[in-house]
Amino acid sequence: MELHKIASLLEKYLEAETTVKEEKLLKDYFSSAHVDSSLEQYRPLFQFFATEKEIVLTEEEKVIRLPRKQNKTKIFATLGSIAAILILALSVFQFSNFQNDHRVVEGNHELAMKNTQDLLNMVTGAVANSKENLMYLKEIQQTKNKLITK
Repeated sequence: MELHKIASLLEKYLEAETTVKEEKLLKDYFSSAHVDSSLEQYRPLFQFFATEKEIVLTEEEKVIRLPRKQNKTKIFATLGSIAAILILALSVFQFSNFQNDHRVVEGNHELAMKNTQDLLNMVTGAVANSKENLMYLKEIQQTKNKLITK
């Protein structure tokens, strides 16, 4: 077979654009003894397919492989279902807790007002304490300036 025809078929094969007939031509070419040296690197690829095609599974191997695949699918489906149920349950639980918390705050206006006043008193005390500390800093600054100028 002509080298340029094999090269174009090989290019089509690598792009996954060949027909079954064209693939058979390539397999026949690479299994023959007359492979061009520039295409010799592709020979192991087609030899691999030929040797893998000859492997025959026993009935026991066929029976063992099929259920494993089905079991994995069933396990993933079951785990996915359980995860979806848990997410749904947690969402409903969080929403109901949010609603209950919201109702409790609405009913205790007096308690909320008292807590707000206590918080404001604490902030006012902290600000007053900060002002006292600033006075100490001013005294230290003045003393430092007196010592430096002398």
